[in-house]
Amino acid sequence: MAIGISMIMLSTDSPIRAKDVQRHLAENWRDLPAASDIEEKDGTLSLQIGEASLIMAKMPAPIPWSDLEGPCATSILWKNAASEVKEHSFHWIVTVNGDLEPLSLSKLLTQATAAAMAACEEAIGVYWGNATLVIPKNIFIDFAKEVLPHGPPLHIWVDFRVGKDSDTSSSGFTAGMKALGHMEFETQRSPEPPGELRERFLALAGYVVEKGPVIRDGDTVGEDAEERIRVVYSDSSFGHDGKVMRLVYETASTKKPWWKLW
Repeated sequence: MAIGISMIMLSTDSPIRAKDVQRHLAENWRDLPAASDIEEKDGTLSLQIGEASLIMAKMPAPIPWSDLEGPCATSILWKNAASEVKEHSFHWIVTVNGDLEPLSLSKLLTQATAAAMAACEEAIGVYWGNATLVIPKNIFIDFAKEVLPHGPPLHIWVDFRVGKDSDTSSSGFTAGMKALGHMEFETQRSPEPPGELRERFLALAGYVVEKGPVIRDGDTVGEDAEERIRVVYSDSSFGHDGKVMRLVYETASTKKPWWKLW
């Protein structure tokens, strides 16, 4: 049985009511099965949504800063993450479990998390543990309502962590692809600047999420016939468990180097 977990951060102690979560789910995602078997006790609630169970529990303490410090420091979607996240004092754990495929599980967890935050004025954002991302409340809800109906909202499901490793190269990796049923991507000594490497990871992630595991060990990818980037299944250099898809740049694009002044 598959399980998905997110954590909603609250500025102060506040209840989340099952009937409010049910209402937001029904109003915003009409294709979902109607919630049933609704139960609510002090600090916990549960709903059955089709073949999946949604369970929420309030924790009378903040999420440990040791779990949040790194995600806050590298957050792209939350400008003042470190200072604002430190202010939360309670959190709710949102759990979805059932016989669901990875994409369906992530989709339902996203909907449930967004509905719960919409039902709680004191919610400030979510910690998406599968990708070690912190995402502010309004941005997460917008992605769930506006992007999710049209395709996977990879920006809130996957962390695309990139940076310079020298004056002329970049390195990076993804975190969150495993929860979607795929290997993570990573590379070292890429000739691309960090921004372009991030866009490449995003494009490759979107491709395999849409098409399935179609990139095989040894396949090449590139933006044109002259650019050859080989995909190698290998152990991770960044601490990921299991095999990853490592990008090996054999022939870079012939465009002018990004690091040289012309």
